[in-house]
Amino acid sequence: MRNRKLFIMAGFALIAATFNACLEDPEPIALDVIADVYVQKSIQNGEVKYAPSFWVFANKSLESVTAKGPDNESWDLEKDDGSSMVFSLIPETAQHTDSMPLSGDYIFTITSTQSDEAPITIVDKLENKELGAVAIDSTHFENSRLNVLWTAVPNADNYVVRLYDESEKLIYISPLIANNKTEFSFGNTDSGWANASTRATAGNNYRAELVALLYESTSTSNNRNFNIQFISIASKDITWE
Repeated sequence: MRNRKLFIMAGFALIAATFNACLEDPEPIALDVIADVYVQKSIQNGEVKYAPSFWVFANKSLESVTAKGPDNESWDLEKDDGSSMVFSLIPETAQHTDSMPLSGDYIFTITSTQSDEAPITIVDKLENKELGAVAIDSTHFENSRLNVLWTAVPNADNYVVRLYDESEKLIYISPLIANNKTEFSFGNTDSGWANASTRATAGNNYRAELVALLYESTSTSNNRNFNIQFISIASKDITWE
């Protein structure tokens, strides 16, 4: 499955507006980039698995992005389907391993599509902090709303609930949920749906996903959505009622 970093889209929109204002300048603008490496944790057949994940957002179209870890292992990021200014690499479930990714500096090399512009490098530090496994305790429907309940994860900063259809397309994402909450409910009349045509239909099967978030220790309230350290994921198959 692909778990794109779409829970940051609110912050993304704010920075995109700033970058788009710069694009109105007739002179070529210098390449400016936000880069983030974080760890994704999942439970597969009762075993804990990890994978490094990467995300880059620029103020102009990108040609390529590579990332290199502390042990010189390298990754090629992929262009996002919806924007040439976004590149990411979210490993498939089968690519997760038993080992926590190495902490330390991850070096991003970013090349824009502007032919006369030299590539730039950005460093993002991955810390050695992680979250425990997150678990969905139960789900149920009440008044045509899906209720998701979970056990609190120590040190989690926020939670997010997402919903995927049978084709693994992300169709709903909740606002950030406070770390002292262990329940969230939503229905078709709430905001957060990708669009009106993809809202849930009674009798159809979906996958509900709970994400616990840990931000980098140096992040602030203004930039934390672009400075994620660790996410822990649990999911449950449901039939919408």
